[in-house]
Amino acid sequence: MKKAVKVIIPLLLAIGLGIFSVWNYIDGYAVDSSHLKMKFGEVPAGTEFADILVKEDWHRYEGDDVMSFNGQLLGLDGSCELAKYNEDGYASLILRHSLAVLEEYKLSPDSADNHACLGLETGDDDIFDHIHHIKVAYCDKDGNILGITDEAEVKSAVFGRPEYTIKADGSKVELDTHIKLPFF
Repeated sequence: MKKAVKVIIPLLLAIGLGIFSVWNYIDGYAVDSSHLKMKFGEVPAGTEFADILVKEDWHRYEGDDVMSFNGQLLGLDGSCELAKYNEDGYASLILRHSLAVLEEYKLSPDSADNHACLGLETGDDDIFDHIHHIKVAYCDKDGNILGITDEAEVKSAVFGRPEYTIKADGSKVELDTHIKLPFF
């Protein structure tokens, strides 16, 4: 009996740790922290793309050089309304910040699947470590702002690598923070 207990307990412990490890691997690393996903409900008529307006210290970025890639992709330059927008410290993330690259977008009042995806520079810092409030700007193809959502608070992740999803519907916006803790 003692020998069976000595064998069964370590066996159950090994099985439990194995199951926990597999579960942690599957669940803990299913987070995509290299992309910022945006989902949209109702968008204003004429909306071609949406941008995230962030409150940031924009004086640390010199010139318009950070606009080059996203500006070229959208056919915009520094003279469009979105590039000039700076109300209450909010400015465009995709035109004024080099950490975000617009990878995919599909927005239309007629579409049921309105979404966008930004590729984020991966590194040690989370893009929202220093950004605490966001808004979403709906823009036409020329970079004119058609509408801006209310402000949403960003909840930073203390542990783990977060996956962020912005959900905007008309004037409402919320930011979901999905965190998984990698143990191994």
